[in-house]
Amino acid sequence: MKYNGPNKKGYPLISIITVTFNAAKHLQRCIDSIRKQTYPAIEHIIIDGGSTDGTVSLLEENNDYIAFWKSEPDRGIFHAMNKGLEHVKGDWIYFLGSDDSLYHEFSEMASLLKDPRTIYYGQCSWGEMILGGEFTPYRLTRDCICHHSVIYPKRVFEKYRYSEKYPTGGDHLLNIQCWSDSEFRKEYHPILIANFAQGGVSQFTPDPLFDEDFDGIIRKYCSLPVYLRYKWKNLKTKNKH
Repeated sequence: MKYNGPNKKGYPLISIITVTFNAAKHLQRCIDSIRKQTYPAIEHIIIDGGSTDGTVSLLEENNDYIAFWKSEPDRGIFHAMNKGLEHVKGDWIYFLGSDDSLYHEFSEMASLLKDPRTIYYGQCSWGEMILGGEFTPYRLTRDCICHHSVIYPKRVFEKYRYSEKYPTGGDHLLNIQCWSDSEFRKEYHPILIANFAQGGVSQFTPDPLFDEDFDGIIRKYCSLPVYLRYKWKNLKTKNKH
């Protein structure tokens, strides 16, 4: 969907970024799930990593529904996501994988976006599971929030970018930074907004460097009480085993 200037009804623009590589099998469903939203101010940005499977032809066919797309080699998922951020015009930023799709309830969630210093988040489905619930800085030391459930105000990316150091841990790091940053409020709504496909890169790609650095990440970004609780829980778990 091409977006050309402010919406007549005054809705804030949401920029949805999708990064792809050889995604022709799934990408049309992703695009269609965005096109079918009733929320009237969405732009779709697609950053492709130089696909050779027909993805580019599919992008050309959907050109009228995509605000911006580009196909060229990149250095990985988070490099591509950061590239996408360079082209957004929206007040709000959302990331959707090429094999993922939005539910109609995404538009319900979009209608709640009011405060430009608040991170709004809901729920995702993953197979038969529903991923969600309220997250705290401590919970993020034990569990990674599914970033498909999060709509970020643009201020987040005026302050942060995804770390390209970690192949799959960059989103977890970003959310630890955000949830530990008092500049941003966090507001949870139990609304199922997207389907997070099983079998993606993050599920099967280990990130040993992120695992190695994780203790230092918690110590750097989280408060001392959160860090001490995290260390105490690890010690209890280690002693139990």
